[in-house]
Amino acid sequence: MKINKTVKRIAWSLLGVVVLLFGILVYHIANARPVENATIQISRIDFAQPFDSLSAVAIKEKLHRINGVKSDIIVKENVVVYFHDNTIADSQKVYDELMTKGDYKAERFLLPPSLANKQVCPVMKKDSFKYKFSKFIQGIFN
Repeated sequence: MKINKTVKRIAWSLLGVVVLLFGILVYHIANARPVENATIQISRIDFAQPFDSLSAVAIKEKLHRINGVKSDIIVKENVVVYFHDNTIADSQKVYDELMTKGDYKAERFLLPPSLANKQVCPVMKKDSFKYKFSKFIQGIFN
């Protein structure tokens, strides 16, 4: 009979943990709000030639000098990805300013219109259970 008591305690404990974690999940979904002051944007410039280590450092330094560009700049082969504050400078302004600082053969990466107008994160599909569950919980608490 002592085994039955131990099994019951373990089962009730596991059920309690599951209910607690589910409650935390519901609370998080209910209180998640979109960020209203989201001004940081990620942009990309594609170059014709890959960078060596010296030119990668030089391009980073030139981008850092442009007003509005943040410190996170990624240079891989012939692609530069950077973060910028879109209230200070948009990607076209950063691209134009960078092109005046050097003789580069590059073009600004533009998102296809089909992806530019997406309303939700591309990771979460609108017909998925996670999306429907989140919308259901937000509908209850809003």
